[in-house]
Amino acid sequence: MKKFILFAIILSLLVPTLTMAGKKHSEKDVLEGILKEFNGEFLEGDLNMGGVLLDEFISKEEIESLVERVKISLGIVGEEVDINKFTENEGKYYYSETIYEEGFNHMSVYGYDIHRNPITIGISSYLDSELTNGETTLFINLIKDKQNFSINGIIEKIEGIFKDYGKSLEITTCIIGTIEGQLEKMDLNKAVAKAMRKFKGKVVEEYTDESIFSYTAYTPLIESFIFSGEKKINLNLAIRYNEYEDKNYIWIGTPIITTGY
Repeated sequence: MKKFILFAIILSLLVPTLTMAGKKHSEKDVLEGILKEFNGEFLEGDLNMGGVLLDEFISKEEIESLVERVKISLGIVGEEVDINKFTENEGKYYYSETIYEEGFNHMSVYGYDIHRNPITIGISSYLDSELTNGETTLFINLIKDKQNFSINGIIEKIEGIFKDYGKSLEITTCIIGTIEGQLEKMDLNKAVAKAMRKFKGKVVEEYTDESIFSYTAYTPLIESFIFSGEKKINLNLAIRYNEYEDKNYIWIGTPIITTGY
């Protein structure tokens, strides 16, 4: 639930500047290509989709109907059960959580598709003193553990829902991998520079501390982008060393990383 809320907050800040006019290059190819440049091993792919769906507050019944439509579109399998049974039978059941209060309705669904990929759906509707009719948002998180994952069909289905309401879908994609051994800062910077050259990227911002290295960059190979100040960015790399496993975890996302690292 914390992951979903974090993504919703980040994405809501991106909506005014995010551009999805069409892709010049496969985002998946760029992300996986960068991982390959680091000699990394693929761990999982993380797809986040969502945004404002309606400029109005909707009822409990309307939320439940909308959730059912999204569940079908994503292919969530099984029957609804209590959360305790769900955790013991992944892929066979799903569970939901609801909050229905005056001026605020929310429903989250946690389940799996037929390939046992974890999926989280969250729909929130609220009234605001500054909004005449309120607002309803839909956010979805999908995790895939296969490197050759296909997301186009999923995106098209969710885009169809947003188009029905006259809204655009905002998307962030991230792949997570591992790199054996500890990387020295000099070697890491060289690897980042090599990857940027291959994918025509340019580092815009860099952040480092004792445990993590983070880079934001821009590449013309990916059409969608956001602004950091006055600069375009659409690529985000983060690398953290795990001394207990003696390996680095690497997150590569576009336009930014919205999952915790």
